[in-house]
Amino acid sequence: MKAVVVNPESTGVVIEEKVLRPLKTGEALVEVEYCGVCHTDLHVAHGDFGQVPGRVLGHEGIGIVKEVAPDVQSLKVGDRVSIAWFFEGCGTCEYCTTGRETLCRTVKNAGYSVDGGMAEQCIVTADYAVKVPDGLDPAQASSITCAGVTTYKAIKEAKVEPGQWVVLYGAGGLGNLAVQYAKKVFNAHVIAVDINNDKLALAKEVGADIVINGLEVEDVPGHKWGSSLSCRNCCV
Repeated sequence: MKAVVVNPESTGVVIEEKVLRPLKTGEALVEVEYCGVCHTDLHVAHGDFGQVPGRVLGHEGIGIVKEVAPDVQSLKVGDRVSIAWFFEGCGTCEYCTTGRETLCRTVKNAGYSVDGGMAEQCIVTADYAVKVPDGLDPAQASSITCAGVTTYKAIKEAKVEPGQWVVLYGAGGLGNLAVQYAKKVFNAHVIAVDINNDKLALAKEVGADIVINGLEVEDVPGHKWGSSLSCRNCCV
């Protein structure tokens, strides 16, 4: 199969032919439909988190289960699943048992500590491969595996209650998903703040009750618009 892997110098990527090993206990083989590209993939490719030459990148993958190990009960052939950054936790530590599994001391991350979804096929841990609705476009579903879970958790940790107001700073890729979660999942009233009117228009379209352009309003509390461009476009 073809796969996008970190090159030997950890300075970028190459496309290689790879042969997958046989499945082990608890695993499933996924034929990848689609895999998005996250900035984290670029960091991994350039060794910013430590060099991992030969690693298959990708943690925004969507695909169809083609084979499961004999002991797997949570998935069956034909299921549609995700290949996410949080690939696997130990399941027993104090973090995994209290809803903070991303802090697991032995956490595995797709496309970094284990091979990810930028390939024609990928091996996943069956119990951690979240099922994806058949009718959801793979390009849309892929963003949920990374940006989506990030913004969902942020709103959840904020303990937003139905009917409360929440202000989301930055209506870029993550912020757009945050607006949708806050409005349509948490049933909150949403104010979206950004400096780009096109992003604000989309935020309004997907559920924001009020939109504010920080360059057009003198006093927007809680944020200084002279900060970095990356913060302006993606923070929540």
